[in-house]
Amino acid sequence: MKTIAIIPAAGSGKRLGAKDKKPFVLLGGKPLVSYALRALDSSPDIDGIIVACEAAYINRIRTIARRCRVRKLIDVIVGGKTRFESIRNCVRRVGPSAELVLVHDAARPFIDGKIISRSVKAAQKFGASIAAVPESDTVKFVDGRGFIRKTLDRNRVFRAQTPQVFKRSIIERAYSARRSEAATDDARLVEERIRVKIVAGSYKNLKITTKEDLKIARALL
Repeated sequence: MKTIAIIPAAGSGKRLGAKDKKPFVLLGGKPLVSYALRALDSSPDIDGIIVACEAAYINRIRTIARRCRVRKLIDVIVGGKTRFESIRNCVRRVGPSAELVLVHDAARPFIDGKIISRSVKAAQKFGASIAAVPESDTVKFVDGRGFIRKTLDRNRVFRAQTPQVFKRSIIERAYSARRSEAATDDARLVEERIRVKIVAGSYKNLKITTKEDLKIARALL
């Protein structure tokens, strides 16, 4: 199955307190987005890559891809004001030749080929998959006023990551059915329609959102 990877890279980096946009924040002297580009480009499971970013940074993304010798870059397109809009724009660009669509956050630099492969193979079999890790803390479900309603069984609770992979027809329907959505991941848009398979992610596969996350990433690197 032909698989096209989407990288939403329009993050502002406000919570990082960075002067630059999040995809261009340096980690080990390299832009954050370069890690995702190289990992996906080197994966035999990926046939092409589409990146969504702000219009002013399209050439900058292309330059980074050239410097990283990324061979599978199909296009860099204008993202939207929200993650939902950015992914929707990319899904529209994918085209009918792709059978699977993989979405991976630009701010997750430690993705590896094994997780990509597991995610793609599960989506081939089940139609949709996400990388995730078991929750290690006790999780409380609270009401709108902050009082505990119940304690969840942590053996059944997972922390969603990316990559998230879907058959193209499934993610196309999900994004065409809604004009806007507050969902923080793509699986939320399809899990009411189809069962989504969990595959093993990694605790290293963290998303860099805050200054503390960046410190952890530098230590891991």
